[in-house]
Amino acid sequence: MTKGFAEAVADAWRQHRLEVIAVALLAIAGLIFPYPIWVIGFVLWLIGSSVVLSSKLWSRVDKWLSVPGLLVLVIVGTAIAESLGGKRPDAAAYGDEARGAAATLFKIAMLLAAVYLAWRTQRGPRDRVMPSWVRHHHR
Repeated sequence: MTKGFAEAVADAWRQHRLEVIAVALLAIAGLIFPYPIWVIGFVLWLIGSSVVLSSKLWSRVDKWLSVPGLLVLVIVGTAIAESLGGKRPDAAAYGDEARGAAATLFKIAMLLAAVYLAWRTQRGPRDRVMPSWVRHHHR
């Protein structure tokens, strides 16, 4: 029998409170950014990101994908959106369009990061991969 959503969230809360808080902060930030108040969304993202980076459950890969990866997605996505856009009459129109694209991509990226980290929380910690040069000693 599969768990319901509420049971899964309750289990995650009991086992991984810090991670559930981080996911919730990123999700809330993504839902309210850029409107109604972009500053609150940005502050929630900053707090959520610092919680992500302090987590012991998530691997470095998870952390890199969720924090710097999010920023790279926004920067590259904005550049692509602007390069594919139409002609703008002046620099102000270009800036407005870039700001709008970046805000939309930031919102999407925060929500994707929250979903990814929630999924990784349910999967548990990654197995440590030993580099090929490390030899296993058998007794």
